[in-house]
Formats: sequence, structure tokens, C-alpha cells
Amino acid sequence: MENEELLRRIRDKIERLTQRPIDLRIDHEDANQLQIELEPEVPRVVLGANIYKYSGFARMCVEYSVASIREQRNIDAQEFHRLLARN
Repeated sequence: MENEELLRRIRDKIERLTQRPIDLRIDHEDANQLQIELEPEVPRVVLGANIYKYSGFARMCVEYSVASIREQRNIDAQEFHRLLARN
């Protein structure tokens, strides 16, 4: 799958599950980046470039982004692990 297609799918999925538009950006310097900025009117989701190499990392980033945007806060690691265990 092309990189642009992957980004479009990730953006579409997060927006569909949160019912909100997002500003999706890729960090090529920190390939493991996962950051959600909720302060802007449109939440900014910054994902590391490893989403192109590791599908599991991409799925985890989507799940974390959706959970954080829905809760309107960055959820902590323990809470995220519990969320993943339920799914």
C-alpha cells in the first residue's frame, strides 16, 4: 500500500470513530512518535514514520488516538492497556 493511501485510511478511520476532523502529521525524525494535541480546535495527531513499516504500530496509534480524542485527554499507559485488553 502506498504511503499516501495508508495516511488517508488512518485519517478516515480516526475521523469516523471520533466523529471529528483531525490534523494528521508524520514525524520522520522520531519514528516511534505518538502524540495527540487536543488544544487546537482540530486535534493534531502526530505519528512516527514507523507506521509505514509496522502495521501493529499503526493500529495501536489509531486506537490510542481515538481513545484520547473521545476522552478529550491523553490517556495513560495502564488505561490504554486495559482498553486494548477489552478489544
